[in-house]
Amino acid sequence: MKIAKILSILSLLFFCLSCSNDDNIFHPKTIRINEYEQYMSLPEQHLFIKIVDHENSGVMAETEPFQSNLHLPLLLKTEHVSDMNLYARPYRVELWGDISGLIGSCTVKMDDYRITFPIDMEVKSNSLEVAIQGSWE
Repeated sequence: MKIAKILSILSLLFFCLSCSNDDNIFHPKTIRINEYEQYMSLPEQHLFIKIVDHENSGVMAETEPFQSNLHLPLLLKTEHVSDMNLYARPYRVELWGDISGLIGSCTVKMDDYRITFPIDMEVKSNSLEVAIQGSWE
């Protein structure tokens, strides 16, 4: 009985440690825009997405500009990707327009998720809804 209890505790401890991504780096590959608040009312312009470090406002990744009149959902490839430790700090996904400026944003807090492999992680706020696809290093 004691051996089974010890093995159960060791198995649980091993499982908890192996599922931790605290030191792993996330690389966003694509961002899918599902919806944004001013979709129908914006003037025609070029839009783009930035992923920003919430603490120091450094740009971690961004997409190429796209036309605001494209239909949603819209899948965009990320460029200029920096190493992102999602579990160490929160990040912000921001939608920008070359005429309107900042249109919407939402915060990525991994404490709200605790996903081992977020292949398609949806993040939303009142003004923006996106899904981030990527891989762990």
